[in-house]
Amino acid sequence: MTENAISLITRADDYGNCESHNRAIAESVKHGIVRNVSVMATGPALEHAASLLAGDRSICFGLHATMNAEWETFRWKPLLPAGEVPTLVDENGYFKQHPGLWLAAQPDVGQILNEMKAQLDKLRAAGFLITYADSHMVFEWAVPGLDAAIDEWCAKEGLLSYRPFSGSRLPSLETEAAGDPVDRFVHALQHAEPGQYLIVGHPGYDDEETRGWGNADYPGEKVAQDRHWERLLFTDERVLAAVRNGGVKLLRYDEARAVR
Repeated sequence: MTENAISLITRADDYGNCESHNRAIAESVKHGIVRNVSVMATGPALEHAASLLAGDRSICFGLHATMNAEWETFRWKPLLPAGEVPTLVDENGYFKQHPGLWLAAQPDVGQILNEMKAQLDKLRAAGFLITYADSHMVFEWAVPGLDAAIDEWCAKEGLLSYRPFSGSRLPSLETEAAGDPVDRFVHALQHAEPGQYLIVGHPGYDDEETRGWGNADYPGEKVAQDRHWERLLFTDERVLAAVRNGGVKLLRYDEARAVR
């Protein structure tokens, strides 16, 4: 990285959870700035996801390890039988809704790692070349020592852990600025200090399928609106021009520097 350069790790999450999101992420890769795609092995649209992008070696694919199911309209079960991961599931065999529920009843770390292995194996069998691992809903915060255990597991599996790269967010993203979310993102990018940054999004379309995702605290209409804008953060011509004109380097995880 040269002096005064901006490098940007661009990541799209939840690939495989539905066909609409799959198409939005594929657009964000093929016509946008995404270079890293995190794949959900538990997603019902994994086969569709593989058909769109699995063979594209320009993408750095990651395991989006999933241990919680936050939606009320769509729920996920572990790949392993519930009897092998009893601390991860509710009475109906589904993942618990959010990691905070683990605080009252801590899950078994070995069961988490075993389920991660099953998810990794499924992604590899589907044709994805998996380079890194991250976590859906950042579930490791709720279990003491789990972050270190996951890092050790990643090293054993020959994967990069995302955590050493996760401390560098564009600082201006949290500030209020004029315009829509794309304008604010471009403003943050143009005013960032030299260095390496990370932007994570969940690209989607504001369509009937995306509006079907939701829960009591996060209705489907808001999910669809947010994911529409997150797609535009990766594909809008204003962003493409800012990256191009600003000499921004787009990074895969396996090209980035650890910053933790």
